[in-house]
Amino acid sequence: MAAAQVSVPRLQMSLLVLLTAATGFLASVALSAIGVDALWLRYPICVLLAYGAFLCLIWAWRRHREWDLSGMSGGEDGASATPTPGKSDWQGGGGSSGGGGASASFDAPAAPVPLTSFDASTPAAELPSLDNALDADEALPVVFVMALLGGALLAMGWVILVAPALLAELALDAVLSAGLYRRLKRPYSGEHWLSTTLRHTGKPFMAATLSLLIAGALMNLLVPDATSLGEFLAHYR
Repeated sequence: MAAAQVSVPRLQMSLLVLLTAATGFLASVALSAIGVDALWLRYPICVLLAYGAFLCLIWAWRRHREWDLSGMSGGEDGASATPTPGKSDWQGGGGSSGGGGASASFDAPAAPVPLTSFDASTPAAELPSLDNALDADEALPVVFVMALLGGALLAMGWVILVAPALLAELALDAVLSAGLYRRLKRPYSGEHWLSTTLRHTGKPFMAATLSLLIAGALMNLLVPDATSLGEFLAHYR
């Protein structure tokens, strides 16, 4: 069904995810302002509030799609342009093969390659010192926290990756609810838009919530006074 096709779905979903991330950031600022400094608590709350905003954006997107379809006359499918017979867009250039050009001469003897002298004065490789080992051990918590935050970002990237399937199902649902079932004067009996959205995006947001919960708990455990990621990283500089 042509009306159910969504143009640039990943771009549209990227915009929705960007607005969702902005909502989470503003929620974090607001919670910090009212005294919610525990990262293990503030981060999951921000994700849940951001997911609520995401569901509202999906609902608004679907309603906008349904309103657009309701205003259509019904017979406009936007037929694709028919190519002109006898005219082809491809023009064979028939690239001429004029030989390899000026080829390199193989008659000249190759220049002698100087042998590298291996003398006894070559400096030996230095073994890592104990101080470097201690620095590496101190950096492990930072690496682990950043890996958890990266996992949360990958979860949001997965939402963008599945955008074509999600928006196509929501668009089809809007087509049916705005057209066929409205003409039949009975409610649409298909899957609800909310269950469709939760089925596609629930697991990624749960993974992001869990990742941020563990990251916040680890940051509070290692640096109890840290109230933000910046303060946690500043402790290890």
